[in-house]
Amino acid sequence: MYSVFLVEDEIVIREGIKQLVEWEKYGFSFIGEAPDGELAWPAIQKAKPDIVITDIKMPFMDGLELSKLIKSNLPKTIVIILSGYDDFSYAKEAINMGVNQYLLKPLSKDQLLEVLLEVKKKKDEEKLQEKYNADFANEVQEYLTSSRRDFFNALVSGSSSVSVLLERAKKLGLELTSERYNIVLFLLEEDITNDTYSSIIADIQNKVIQEISELQQYAVFDVGMDVTAILIKGTEANMEKNINNCIEKLNQICGIYKNKVHWAVVSGQPVARLSEVADCYKTTRKILFYGAGRVSGQEKYTGSIDFNPNEMEASKVDPGLINKFLLNALPEDIESFVESYFNEFGEGAVQSVLFRQYIVLTIQFAVNAFIEKLGFEHDGNSGKDEKKLHLEQALESLENSKKYVVNLLKQALQTRDKSAASRYQEMLTVVMDYMKINYADSDMSLSVVAKIANVTPTHFSTVFSRQTGKTFVEYLTELRMEKARELLRCTGESSSKIAFEVGYRDPHYFSFLFKKINGCSPRDYRGGRRKGL
Repeated sequence: MYSVFLVEDEIVIREGIKQLVEWEKYGFSFIGEAPDGELAWPAIQKAKPDIVITDIKMPFMDGLELSKLIKSNLPKTIVIILSGYDDFSYAKEAINMGVNQYLLKPLSKDQLLEVLLEVKKKKDEEKLQEKYNADFANEVQEYLTSSRRDFFNALVSGSSSVSVLLERAKKLGLELTSERYNIVLFLLEEDITNDTYSSIIADIQNKVIQEISELQQYAVFDVGMDVTAILIKGTEANMEKNINNCIEKLNQICGIYKNKVHWAVVSGQPVARLSEVADCYKTTRKILFYGAGRVSGQEKYTGSIDFNPNEMEASKVDPGLINKFLLNALPEDIESFVESYFNEFGEGAVQSVLFRQYIVLTIQFAVNAFIEKLGFEHDGNSGKDEKKLHLEQALESLENSKKYVVNLLKQALQTRDKSAASRYQEMLTVVMDYMKINYADSDMSLSVVAKIANVTPTHFSTVFSRQTGKTFVEYLTELRMEKARELLRCTGESSSKIAFEVGYRDPHYFSFLFKKINGCSPRDYRGGRRKGL
């Protein structure tokens, strides 16, 4: 329905126009009227009608003056001018200011209806174009989010040359040339024992993206569903200021939720080369995942890891350090963590079987407690003889002890990730069920399903791709193509009709996608010349 507002000073004519058209029958709703422009303007501002029909000659404020206000303030509203004067000067002025139609009174039903239907067609086309633009923008945004994630992985893995990195950054609109670089890692923690999903982390991440990304000295990347990385650029003189400003801003954003979420903000040491950012990132991750002390609330921890092996005693083996690692680390961090953990006790200590047993059992107990806290059972039900054999083998040498601990931590992280996945599973189940039922809705978009999930499109895209291994667009396209293949095999419907039935308003675009995915056109697929046959 398109809303219509009528402005006419002669009440008889106004009532006649109101009765002239069966508004709802033709897709319109009559929402208001006024005797002149002065009284009409406040009502129009409030109602924001799609169409305004106005007389040109009225007291207080005429139709031309009202049209100027409408075109300046409500550019999407279409104005239809009515006049009893066959005066070219009025028509010329109306056309110059962008009035869409100029009609002479007296007006017949057919004349008005013809103009209204023409306007409706134009509005329909505009809405369709807006829909295409919005869908395209969403697809571009999802592509950019995925591309930025891939770029950051290349940057911190050290797998690409500087020239390749700069070229990729340019395509993403990132300016990386700088005198100094540093990494700030921002970790958000919710209660992992809570198996229901909360949108708090998504809200915080959205604020971080909005408020920090707009500053040119920062580039924001998502490292995981709960970790965000900020690449900081600057000079030797202002780098420290840029780091502190970033940390302060992150703490301000999180402060609103301080009773509902824990967070950590850590920074590495500035480097002078883009090629050194990878090492900077690895060092910063060590600080975040197994640096001294726990960081939460409004506290922050910056600097480098500072252990003194000569002061480290057996009594200082800290299960809390293991727990912190289990909460935050990625599988690829395990081996370097175990190596560092054992090294901090000194060569003499770890060569002692008794001391290694103490370390291994401390880690074993910490892992068991962690798994139980998640609501899972550890291997306590395994046979005592089997466990004793594994432990004896683990203590035979330092290398065996390290391997044993590595396997312990791997199992713990797998359990943690299983628990974390369950927090998102309910959200994803609702969304995926919705998509399976409504895949044929041409208005389906990343923004639409993100609203259903009660998260931002960016956060939803990250969660969806990490949990399913596919982007939202890829998953939706697969659903539509599966149904399209079924319709092509089992019905005689035209490919154009099938395109509409699976959610594509443009049959040509549907054919393009179908051929790209299936290796042949819809016609050839129906004829049995499917890819691989």
